[in-house]
Amino acid sequence: MDHAIQVKLLGVRGTVPVHGPEFAQFGGATSCVLVHAGGETVILDAGTGLSGRAWQDFFPNRRFSVLITHAHVDHLMGFPIFPPLFDGGCQCDVYLKTREGCSGREQVEALMAPPLWPIRTNALKAETRFHDVKDAFSIGPVAVETMDSLHPGGSTIYKLSYGGTSVVYATDYEPESDAPEDFCSFAQGCSLLLLDAQYTAEEYSCTRGFGHSTIGRSVAIGAACGAQQTLLVHHDPKRTDEQLLELERSIQAQNPRIRFGRGGEEVFL
Repeated sequence: MDHAIQVKLLGVRGTVPVHGPEFAQFGGATSCVLVHAGGETVILDAGTGLSGRAWQDFFPNRRFSVLITHAHVDHLMGFPIFPPLFDGGCQCDVYLKTREGCSGREQVEALMAPPLWPIRTNALKAETRFHDVKDAFSIGPVAVETMDSLHPGGSTIYKLSYGGTSVVYATDYEPESDAPEDFCSFAQGCSLLLLDAQYTAEEYSCTRGFGHSTIGRSVAIGAACGAQQTLLVHHDPKRTDEQLLELERSIQAQNPRIRFGRGGEEVFL
């Protein structure tokens, strides 16, 4: 059976990468999602999930696009060492919204410059083009819509649509209610919702304003926007597999269409 959109979660951890046997099932790599649709390869965020080898079997051509939500380092750490960027036969389009007077290239170069990094973006061998993020644009036949996220410094929420299916990627998002009207309208009826759910309600009493949602609130939003499937992502770095599984059992008892995303898993839409 052919699928309109194929999705692979390469990294679903938030804030900082983690490692160890207690994180093996859900993974310790930070935000990165591969999407293949309409012959296009689209990478959502460039966290440490981009630095492994898992992307290779899901990379059918040498032209790809990277859609970055924002330039916080957990969403950008994999970019400077992504092998295709050093292949002169590759073409890459990078989308990152201008923020605080800095273009996308300037934000990436804030990381890719001494003393933080030994090489700059001009060392990349691939034909690399940087684009500001518009409200709507297209990547080949894939339609892309965006909205601003509530997150310190700003962040972008992306919606990719192709062949009657859609993926909404909403990491680093701190909603103000269990059914925010603007977001629910944007994501209404999507095939797959990837939604930030870093904190428990108890943790949120100390992390309000950090730019992330709670598990309970994101479960309510997934239901309110009518997503066919919701995977909660941006797991707190201290959250172990055992803890996530316990929380997930409680979620699925309420709504079997909502669960936690796992690093390395594929979703076919």
